[in-house]
Amino acid sequence: MNAANPVPNLAVANVFKRFDPSSDAIPLMLDSPHSGNIYPDDFNHACPRTNILWGEDAFVDELFDHAPGHAAYLLACQFPRTYIDPNRALVDLDANMIEGGWPDPIEVTEKTARGIGLIWRRADDTHEFYDRLLSQAEVRNRIDTYWRPYQAQMDYMADGIFKRWGKRWHINCHSMYSPEYAKVLNNPYTPSTDIILGDRDGTTSGPAFTNAFAEVLRGEGLSVALNDQFKGVELVRKFGDPANDCHSVQIEIDRGIYMDEWEIIKKPGFDALKAALDNALGKLADYIRVEIA
Repeated sequence: MNAANPVPNLAVANVFKRFDPSSDAIPLMLDSPHSGNIYPDDFNHACPRTNILWGEDAFVDELFDHAPGHAAYLLACQFPRTYIDPNRALVDLDANMIEGGWPDPIEVTEKTARGIGLIWRRADDTHEFYDRLLSQAEVRNRIDTYWRPYQAQMDYMADGIFKRWGKRWHINCHSMYSPEYAKVLNNPYTPSTDIILGDRDGTTSGPAFTNAFAEVLRGEGLSVALNDQFKGVELVRKFGDPANDCHSVQIEIDRGIYMDEWEIIKKPGFDALKAALDNALGKLADYIRVEIA
């Protein structure tokens, strides 16, 4: 967050920062769960740090930090998703990583199998995160100290919005590798557009909001696809309930537009992209004001 934006209304050191609207609020909340870059002292990963930095959605929280100026709420994660991922369910855990297994319920998902569940196992195709088993106490600490507080703040924003307005809109903010970087990682996907919006095939948002979001982005000169490779994971699933007028959409932005993925530094295109997203948020806020009028 830069100095031109408001100070957080609430911050828990190394866990999250919450920014509330700077003007009359509307029922719109954004969160950036994967932009955290404060690495806990007890991470103790065996692979080099440079091999896991790609896991960060670097600068995504900054791309959207004008949201409070558009009367929206914003939550920015501070810890890295590679330590524990706030966009995963508690059951999405690999018990084979834990000494003595895990006593709580587990549901193996596609993310778990790929080594990127609640607690990541694989740094890339050739590097494992750990050369040891994690203790149950380590995992509990990550859940209780980091995962639960982030989830609690999401619940706080979501419940407060719904109680006040009886409806809610949510944008879950992410970035995706550029095609060039994906090739280096031998990753199976290649982004086809600047932005991919995901609503889990229409199950987490009504089509009106998803399409309105896509159109305001296209109006800023950005190419947009819907549910192409990225459809949304835990947070849009949790907060999207279109039958009850709660709409949740994930946005994935091609990192190659705004950052050097090898050096993890902003490119000259960062400011232009941020301005475009700022304009798009303003138009989306106007759309929501019409919906609640």
